[in-house]
Amino acid sequence: MIYVDANGLSCPEPVILLKKAMQDHDAVRLSVDNQASAKICGRFAQSRGFSVSSERADGGYILDIIKNE
Repeated sequence: MIYVDANGLSCPEPVILLKKAMQDHDAVRLSVDNQASAKICGRFAQSRGFSVSSERADGGYILDIIKNE
């Protein structure tokens, strides 16, 4: 699993980083610092055939994004 830190970035930057990571990896852990980015990135990943689980952590959100088999 690759870790992507998108804290402090505003949209669309977290989505761009996530897209690049998803092209090369089947599992991504994404850290964002706001709910809007978490929702947008989660929807983007699901639209590309990945499953998403998220949790609040340290004032932000951690998304575990895994490619569906």
